[in-house]
Amino acid sequence: MSQTVMAPPATNVSPELTERCDRCGAAAKVSVALVAGGELHFCGHHGNRYAEQILTVAANVTVESGFDWRWAGAAN
Repeated sequence: MSQTVMAPPATNVSPELTERCDRCGAAAKVSVALVAGGELHFCGHHGNRYAEQILTVAANVTVESGFDWRWAGAAN
């Protein structure tokens, strides 16, 4: 069995995100453009909780300025 190594998604910083979390409805701190198409948005709690999974499906990640995303350093 062979492993496929994918490059980490591009990570951008936005001054403000206006979306709401798809899990709980709180203000989004992380916005994810999916490789398969579409977008997901997460509050700080859910963004950090699902950070590892987000990196496996994301083409691009946008983090709100000032938010300390768990994987921000890993994605760059």
